[in-house]
Amino acid sequence: MGRVFGGLLTTFTLLASILVSASPAPAATVLPGGKSNWVVSVGHMDLASKNNYRNWVRLGYYVFNGDGTVVTNYWNWNQRDQPVRVDAMTADCSGDVPKCTVRTVDGFSGDPMGGFQGTFGYTADGRLFVTWTRDASGQPITPLSEYWNLETGLASGAAARITSPTYYGAYGNDVDIPAAGVFSTYTANFGVGYGSNASLGRESRATMSQLINDQRYNAQPYKGAYVVAKASSPDPATRTGIVGREGTGGAWSFGAASNPWKLCNGSPCMGWLQPNTSCSSNNDKDRVRYIGEISGGRRNTEEYWCQSLAQGQPCYKYNSHPRPMLQVVDDAGRFQGWVGVEAFTHVGTGSSGQQPDGSWVEGYWGIFDMVSTALQPRLPT
Repeated sequence: MGRVFGGLLTTFTLLASILVSASPAPAATVLPGGKSNWVVSVGHMDLASKNNYRNWVRLGYYVFNGDGTVVTNYWNWNQRDQPVRVDAMTADCSGDVPKCTVRTVDGFSGDPMGGFQGTFGYTADGRLFVTWTRDASGQPITPLSEYWNLETGLASGAAARITSPTYYGAYGNDVDIPAAGVFSTYTANFGVGYGSNASLGRESRATMSQLINDQRYNAQPYKGAYVVAKASSPDPATRTGIVGREGTGGAWSFGAASNPWKLCNGSPCMGWLQPNTSCSSNNDKDRVRYIGEISGGRRNTEEYWCQSLAQGQPCYKYNSHPRPMLQVVDDAGRFQGWVGVEAFTHVGTGSSGQQPDGSWVEGYWGIFDMVSTALQPRLPT
């Protein structure tokens, strides 16, 4: 009897192993829009009466995997830390573009400042939800969740977009700020990102020379939205901190025959003297703009300032607009624009020049996209 029982046990063990090995593998989680690699800008912008100028911005990569996991590595800045502008390169572009140092926000040229690990899935109404459960080193954290609107099929199916509920909308100073919990379970309330299956490495990044000379990129405008915490007006007596929405880019193109952007000599950057802008001077409406390649990955940096602020000098070194950016690249490796952040700390212009002066209301803290028509930015008509 023992021999028979032993034989039966061996048979059952063999059957069990066959059944286990034949069990179907767990179903893969569908990638958002079928895209794995994303560039994403997230921030917290609110009325000064509510957050007392504690705005923050974050720029980084989201990488989604078929097993339902997601990882981000990012650069982030907080208004109360008063991050400063630092030199990135010299823009020697010749012509009417002044030869000046291009600056970015401190820390952007270095390694990512932080990261999260987590999971993703979809709500019943089709939104993408991401829950961060660990930090970059794998240590558990209090879960942080985000709920994104997902748009697919952009650029003939070569890209997709995620946005917070009120990222797009009318321009002006009456922005609908999502209530706590609508977009995230922490303080993030605005965000925008674009995804594809192109590499996130430097090899996927378009050069400044390509943007000016490549016919795929140099003849079209790049536009989008900019949600920003800023002053309500220039009047020191009445202004306070509000949240506005503006447009990015414009009708201009990098290779316009009448006034093209100019490549820098010796540095991976380009510059442009933009005419007829909103700069407040009555006599000089020109705006000086630079965009440059910085460090690895998809990183670019932009800096601009009104030429009248230089007061007859070639360069303005105080309260320029520094904008870290990441390039949007589609499945075919085509450049499609940027997502970015602005982390503008107001500095003194006298003997304490370039040092933060604590004028919180004069800061600009926001997130933006500036993309091609193929990505169909939702602009007000």
